[in-house]
Amino acid sequence: MDIYYNNKTRILLILDILKRLSDEDHPVKADTIIKSINEEGLKCDRKTLYDDIRSLSEAGVDIDHETGAGYKLVSREFDDAEIRLLADAVFASRFISQKKTKELIEKLKNLTSTYQASSIIRTIYSSDVKTPNEEILYNVDSLSRAINENKMAEFEYLTWNTDKKLVTKGSKKRLLSPWSLIWADQNYYLMAYDDSAGKMKHFRVDKMRNVRVSSENRKGHEVYAGMNMTQYVEKTFSMYGGEGETISMEFPEEMIGIAIDRFGKDITIIPGKSGKVTVRTNCFVSNLFFGWVAGLGDVKITAPSSVCEKYKEFLKKALDNLN
Repeated sequence: MDIYYNNKTRILLILDILKRLSDEDHPVKADTIIKSINEEGLKCDRKTLYDDIRSLSEAGVDIDHETGAGYKLVSREFDDAEIRLLADAVFASRFISQKKTKELIEKLKNLTSTYQASSIIRTIYSSDVKTPNEEILYNVDSLSRAINENKMAEFEYLTWNTDKKLVTKGSKKRLLSPWSLIWADQNYYLMAYDDSAGKMKHFRVDKMRNVRVSSENRKGHEVYAGMNMTQYVEKTFSMYGGEGETISMEFPEEMIGIAIDRFGKDITIIPGKSGKVTVRTNCFVSNLFFGWVAGLGDVKITAPSSVCEKYKEFLKKALDNLN
């Protein structure tokens, strides 16, 4: 074997062993490293190992040596807290299929030692609600490419049927102008301009199939340029979707945290009587918003009167549905 190739391969093997078998709490003995290298058909002794470790250190690899214990890789591209955070995000993402979740988790496990990988992964639990669409990541990639290249995108859009299967919605493929990918309510959405309707529409990316980047240039530049994306996302994807209003609500003082969590810290809080406070904020009023208020129980809308009347109508319809 070529000496240069032998040396280069050996150094890479040493680094791989340190990544897999060592961490802050688990040094790996020199004899273990040497044995593993020899089993790969490469020559390695203590002097060679010492020289290779020094070369890795000079190249910026953070390796520590404990006398009598061995060598350990001290720092990595991602620390354990960051890997845990990424693994949590993958497990919690409903738009990532079960199969792809397992594949991504295995890749994340390779970023840390075998000891840490097992402890990080087995402490994570998630909902079983995952998309069955295995094309999701490739859809995101194709749509991102279309956006970056200023091209239209073609795709089939799917819907659930009564047999609990995703089937094509409509007989034709859709050819639209993609403008933005939006993460909202644990799902990935595409915002695209529909030239035939003359407006922006949104689509669940996990319900797309056979996404293809078209050779046609995008349309809807003026519409997109005139949009306020923050307002669009709030109105379209949050529970507030509806007409924007400045409203007042009465909260028990101990529930003020719910208001801050929902509307942010820009709300106005006015102290009241009997342990109540009035919260004034801007939001989009819709039936989903009314449902949220009703679910809180001890919260009521106090202004404006037009919203109060709409809320009463919502509650009356809900009661009528019980009959």
